[in-house]
Formats: sequence, structure tokens, C-alpha cells
Amino acid sequence: METRQTGWVIILAMVVAVLFVSGLALFTKMPGPGQQITLLMIPGLLIPALLFYQLTVKVDRENVSIVFGVGIIRRKWKIGTIEKAEAVRNTVMHGWGIHFSLNTTIYNVSGFDAVELTFRNSKRKVRIGTAEAVKLADSINRQVNENSHSH
Repeated sequence: METRQTGWVIILAMVVAVLFVSGLALFTKMPGPGQQITLLMIPGLLIPALLFYQLTVKVDRENVSIVFGVGIIRRKWKIGTIEKAEAVRNTVMHGWGIHFSLNTTIYNVSGFDAVELTFRNSKRKVRIGTAEAVKLADSINRQVNENSHSH
């Protein structure tokens, strides 16, 4: 199974910021160096957009894997280490992007629906944002059950 979550708020915020900075640099009476410095901010705004515009989650017999944006940021967990997956609802406090809390790491680019992974030999949990939380949790649990029955 594969799901994709698109970070429309992140995309829109970065587009607005790039347009604002471009307009500031091109249409104000800024001295040459100020204009150049302002234009150099644009790549700094585009990089987060490229890194976090989308979150792709893949589930197969071996792994649950995630890939952010263009693919530089990725992570995977072996099915054999997962105890269960559960559809959950994040709050505003969980935020978007990659966050670490006391015992949970959150990977999310949009919305509040997520799947929480609980691991066999760890108190640490992982929350992965998705628009299809129940379907994704079911798919992961199916693989976990098949994996535990084959060993």
C-alpha cells in the first residue's frame, strides 16, 4: 500500500513568501547589495517547500517507509519490530514537519489524521501523518500479523 499526503499550507506559505520577497527586492528602491541579499533569501524559502511539500508512506512485507518531498528525508521501520498500528488524531500541538516529543516522533505535512506505530521492544512511538489513517493502520497491522505468523 502507498499513500500520499500533500502539504498545501506549506506550499502556499512558501509561494506567498517567495512572491513577497521577490516583490520586495524588485519593486522597492533598495540599494544594490540589499536587493541581492533579499533575492538570495528565495532559495532559503524554496528548500523547505521542496523538502516538505509531500509525505509518501509505503507499506510492504518488510517495511513501513516514509519519504518527504523530493526524497532527501526518508525513514523506514522493519515490520518485525512493530507491535501494532493505530489510527489517531493529532492536535495542533503535534504540528507539521518532523517533531520529537517525550516518547513520540511525529512525521506530518498536513492535516491531523495519523497512524501511531507502537514497537515491540521500545516505549518510543512514531506518528505518521496520512489522509487515510484507518486504511493505512489496517494495512500495517495485516503485515505485522502475517510477519508474526510466519516466524
